[in-house]
Amino acid sequence: MKMLLILVLLVSVSVFSFNVLVPAGPTVVSVVGLLEGRVTSEVPLKIDFWRTLDQVNAQITAKSVDIVILPVSIGTTLYLKNVDLRLAAVTLWSGFYVVTKDLQLGSLEDLNGKEIYTPQGKGQTGDVLTRFLIGRYNLSNTSIKYAVQNEIVALMSAGKVKIAVLPEPFVTLAVKNASASIAFDLQEIWSKLTGKPAQLPITGVFVRGDLLEKSEQLLFALEALKRSIDYAMQNKREVSELSAKYLGGMNPAVIEQALERTIYRYNSAKEKKEEIIFYLSVVNQIEPEAVPRVPDDDFFAF
Repeated sequence: MKMLLILVLLVSVSVFSFNVLVPAGPTVVSVVGLLEGRVTSEVPLKIDFWRTLDQVNAQITAKSVDIVILPVSIGTTLYLKNVDLRLAAVTLWSGFYVVTKDLQLGSLEDLNGKEIYTPQGKGQTGDVLTRFLIGRYNLSNTSIKYAVQNEIVALMSAGKVKIAVLPEPFVTLAVKNASASIAFDLQEIWSKLTGKPAQLPITGVFVRGDLLEKSEQLLFALEALKRSIDYAMQNKREVSELSAKYLGGMNPAVIEQALERTIYRYNSAKEKKEEIIFYLSVVNQIEPEAVPRVPDDDFFAF
């Protein structure tokens, strides 16, 4: 009887699988261990890529996705719009820098009157950090322009963009391809201005709220994602080579160098709740349309 019970439990775990959506882009490094079989999972995981928020919304509504990796601010926006998502963990904590081309900045005050490009829309990390700096340093004559990451790097190469707030690996691409320089580490500036650690809850793992009833199997899936992230940070060269094909053939050396300035680390949402709420309160002040209020306790799944 005991052996039969064990077999039933094993079968119930093995047949339950999860559909995971990951952004089409650099975040693939955090799951490439699973994609390429370097990391195993106790429950089957089917990993696919999302390219638009409409796709995410549609798949959540249809319950065809169980776990989705999203920028924390975007996942919060969806939750506040009554999309059935909960934050399980934060996985990306660092990677944003101010880069310049043919321009020396002695201090942040030197940004006043300048034009800054950032690849993300209003309410996302690059935009929030840029506008946070503008407010704190009274850079009233500074303007923000938006473009996709690769376009910003190309414009820098052509000498048409002098200053940008970029995430890795596009920081490294700008340094290598556009002869740009890293002027400021935005995580360090965040820490200086807020008294918080030099890290930001940039990207998180979100789960469908109705799946919390299946918490045992869900925890197996989340543990696999954690192991994949640990593998990525401990095997940067191999992960860079594996990730290149998912990033349009990007040079693995660029990915590896970018990982030296990037912090992928799995922290449960409840463990870092105070930091997450503080960051979201800043987003709320800067872009209330994106985050109209700080989410309640139900937002934090684990």
